[in-house]
Amino acid sequence: MFAKSHALGALLAITALAPLSAHALANTFQFYGNGPLADTVSVAPNYVSGSLGVTMRAFDTTGKSLALAIRFDGLGAYGGGLDATEVDSLLGGPVEYLELTFNKAVKLNALSFSSWENGLFGPLDQATLSWGNQSLALGTNNDHGLLVKTFSWSEATAPAGTVFKITSVGSLSAFRLAGIGATAAVPEPTTLVLMGLGLAGVAFTARHAKRATV
Repeated sequence: MFAKSHALGALLAITALAPLSAHALANTFQFYGNGPLADTVSVAPNYVSGSLGVTMRAFDTTGKSLALAIRFDGLGAYGGGLDATEVDSLLGGPVEYLELTFNKAVKLNALSFSSWENGLFGPLDQATLSWGNQSLALGTNNDHGLLVKTFSWSEATAPAGTVFKITSVGSLSAFRLAGIGATAAVPEPTTLVLMGLGLAGVAFTARHAKRATV
């Protein structure tokens, strides 16, 4: 009888802990290497990774909606005509930005960019990440990768929300979004239920183990 009780408790605990381990992993949206060779444009494409979805849009700071430029090296912004297809603020033109809208509240673990130059004497490419009433400057504080530069944050400092803006900064700045690392900001209801079952299983096992030793 004790063996059956012990097995049941252990099974419940494992069942609860398995989704928690999976939940802790970042949902990754990888754009670099996944697009066509030449730019295609879209208005508001949606990307899905696990339980997370993100809708991507492009704008400039005059309020104009831009096309999202999609290519093998990531996502940019295109206003038509001779406008470059990167997210930029070149030659004194309107400043461009990407808007990321998630289907649920998330924590951003990382953002990756292609065509991002750090420069020898300071950052050539710069951006501002903003969410809610908060903002964060992105410059040379990245991993200095060769083709893709990545900015990352710990669980405690990760920006959290549902809508994020990545705005180009400076007259030389031009880049593409190469990838997003994000996790759901709160546990799913099913995760909470399974957590409760796991804790109940552990308590059940411990109680019967104590009785068996009396």
